[in-house]
Amino acid sequence: MITLILILSFTGFYLGYATTKRQKVPVHLYIENWCQQKSKAANSLGYVLLLFACSLTIYQFGWGSGIFIFTIILMTIASLVILLQPLHLITYKTILPTILILFLMELSIL
Repeated sequence: MITLILILSFTGFYLGYATTKRQKVPVHLYIENWCQQKSKAANSLGYVLLLFACSLTIYQFGWGSGIFIFTIILMTIASLVILLQPLHLITYKTILPTILILFLMELSIL
């Protein structure tokens, strides 16, 4: 469940980040072209994904700690995206193994 929350939070924030017009977002994930062309739809989808991730976190941990944990997750993901995207380190080759490792760690803890 936590891996799903992380994936939704990353996708929602990245959709919002890829629609920015202040800086050029390099095309590595091929979703950036769609985000640049349809920025309103991408922003709306990003907000919906973030809201869904927040609601899953609240469902998993309760109201107070769920909102607190979601805030920490969102700050961490936002910081990583803002730091790693200009260095061209966010690609499919880095995202998929990271998600797989997180999922396996979550399964091993349960």
